[in-house]
Amino acid sequence: MVLYSHEGEIRTIDFDVDGLNIITGKSKTGKSAIIDIVDYCLGRGSFNVAEGAIRKKVAWFALHLTKGEDEVLIARDNPGPGASTGSKVYLQRGTIDRFPELDEIEKNTTENSLKAFATRFAGIVENEHRPSTGSRDPLEANIAHALWLCFQKQNTIASQDQLFHRMNEQFLPQALKDTLPFFLGAVDEKHFLLMGELDDLQRRLRELEGRQNQQSQAVQTNRNRVTRIVNEGKRTGLIPQDYQPVDDSVFSYLAEVAKTEVSAAGVVPDFGETIERLRGEQSTLQARLGELNQDLRAARSFLSDQTAYSREASEQRARLKSVGLYKSGDGAIQNCPLCENDLEHPIPAASALNASLENVERQLQGVYRESPHIQTHITELEGQISNATEALRLTQGELNRAVSEDQSAREAQSQLVARARYLGRLSDFVEVFEPTDTDSAVAEETDEVRKLIAAVKERLNNDETASKLETILSFISEKMTDYSQHLDLEHSGSSLRLDLAKLTVVANTEDGPIPLSRIGSGENWVGYHVVSHLALHWWLRRRERPVPAFLIFDQPTQAYYPPDSEAGGLDEIELDADRRAVRALFELMQQACNEIESPFQLIVLDHAHLREDWFETAIVEEWRGQKALVPRDWPDAT
Repeated sequence: MVLYSHEGEIRTIDFDVDGLNIITGKSKTGKSAIIDIVDYCLGRGSFNVAEGAIRKKVAWFALHLTKGEDEVLIARDNPGPGASTGSKVYLQRGTIDRFPELDEIEKNTTENSLKAFATRFAGIVENEHRPSTGSRDPLEANIAHALWLCFQKQNTIASQDQLFHRMNEQFLPQALKDTLPFFLGAVDEKHFLLMGELDDLQRRLRELEGRQNQQSQAVQTNRNRVTRIVNEGKRTGLIPQDYQPVDDSVFSYLAEVAKTEVSAAGVVPDFGETIERLRGEQSTLQARLGELNQDLRAARSFLSDQTAYSREASEQRARLKSVGLYKSGDGAIQNCPLCENDLEHPIPAASALNASLENVERQLQGVYRESPHIQTHITELEGQISNATEALRLTQGELNRAVSEDQSAREAQSQLVARARYLGRLSDFVEVFEPTDTDSAVAEETDEVRKLIAAVKERLNNDETASKLETILSFISEKMTDYSQHLDLEHSGSSLRLDLAKLTVVANTEDGPIPLSRIGSGENWVGYHVVSHLALHWWLRRRERPVPAFLIFDQPTQAYYPPDSEAGGLDEIELDADRRAVRALFELMQQACNEIESPFQLIVLDHAHLREDWFETAIVEEWRGQKALVPRDWPDAT
């Protein structure tokens, strides 16, 4: 680790690449900040070092990383007091003979690029966890997920509820559950190649199913249109009324109907002129017939009146002829013939009566002469009426025939036009909607893609992955149980296992499984954290998994030392049992470092300082007195 002051001074902390590395010292010397600095330099977005001297005195933080013969220097600027993250990243790759001076460091990449580079440098290849349900998006493991297995901060290592780094943050526990199978090796690169192939096939299947769905909708639409086009053909008389479209043969049938020849529509001869003429004649005849009937009624009325007059006149003549019984006289009779008295009104003379009789006879003779003429006139009128009635009947018959013929002609013409229009639409329908070979080709390709997907899924074999993960966890559990026997922990004689569903340690006892949250005392919590993570890294290095080959414990002995401890010696611990526990804890770490395959770097940040040769050899730096992570004489930022 390299730190730069604002004036260009350089502070380096050199760790051994393999084995146990101990930084011991009293509190408030910056030990706990090391995890935050490493996390920040490896791409974390936020800078979480506590406010204080580190934020004020350091200009840049840097890590010198090695991976075989490959080396890289990653540096990030200190955001300073009150800031959450920096904006500058410097990256140098290749053999690092010396660390660059402050004026040589300048931004040459971005935070996102740094994270992507650190992911590749750790060996994390293309991968993606796909949840079994659609409630979560796919998750690709990166350097941030891997580092959760590499850090044990002071508040985490002594927690009964939190086994892994940052698992108290929202969504992160599920992300760790999703990525652990990859980091442990339950799924490998071949698995993700198959997953990529499966993605491509499923994408192609969705496209084909979409096309099939469109075709299915088109087929249903075609069926409705076929029904309508057939019914229309029945109305025009081109398709028999009993024809029913039952299968795709309807398209070939309709294609034949579309070839039907339509004769030219008949022409209506006069387009209603004859009808109008006949209607005019009908009106004329009806008017003439009305006039004749009126004349006939007048003649008959006149004849009737003449007959009544003749009858009255004849009666009067008969009365007047009685005068012939008396003698003729010229004078009027003034006296009554019987009593000879004078008459008030004299009786007319016989000559006067005879004159009246002659007048009546003359009038009767005139009536008799006119009567045959009136009768003849009536007869003529009746003949004319009969002729006019017959002419009207004939005209009305011709009019009805003309109207019928005109309507039939027009209907025939409309029918021919309707057929011609229908055949035009039918030709377009057959051309557009007739099934094609493309439809069957899509169905065949869809079936083929489904078979390929089934084959890839069979090769993926999720059941085999689950079985493989269970086997891996059983190996880790055996190593956890083995390590726990070196510590005086509660249930240490029981079988231990990692519960990935709940991200905790479980002790399988005769009384049943007991999770870490139900195991008491800080000593037990620290001990189970240590054995779990050592066993995990034993497996990760054994299988060369892409997780950084370092593990950092912060204050694993915090449960044993009193708050005012200065030197960190065992003599500052009151109980013999606690002193034995601290020694056993560090001895386990030393033993695990010797056992875990190289490269593996265990960094312990602690208060303890055991007066043992192997412990002294493992100490990288001791920060007591004026010594600390950041030299106290470094100036604050201006």
